[in-house]
Amino acid sequence: MTIIFIEAVLFLAFLAVVGAFVLAAFRSTDLGMQLRQRANRRRLDRAADLTCPVHGPQREEELVRLATGEPLCPHCYQDAIHGHLP
Repeated sequence: MTIIFIEAVLFLAFLAVVGAFVLAAFRSTDLGMQLRQRANRRRLDRAADLTCPVHGPQREEELVRLATGEPLCPHCYQDAIHGHLP
């Protein structure tokens, strides 16, 4: 019974080592670099979408989505509704 548990633990350790080697090999390839760059680009685009040029960074749940689909800062939205220009 003990040998079965030891064999299971060794098999799981073997799978972990193989997974680590595959991940390390994937990170060093051009495809891995392209995927990381795409993720970084998405993260930066998202941060830029959440930043108002007048009022600075805003939280996503505070933004007002216009009928065109464009997000707008709540302060800018209130200024537009009340007729004040920044």
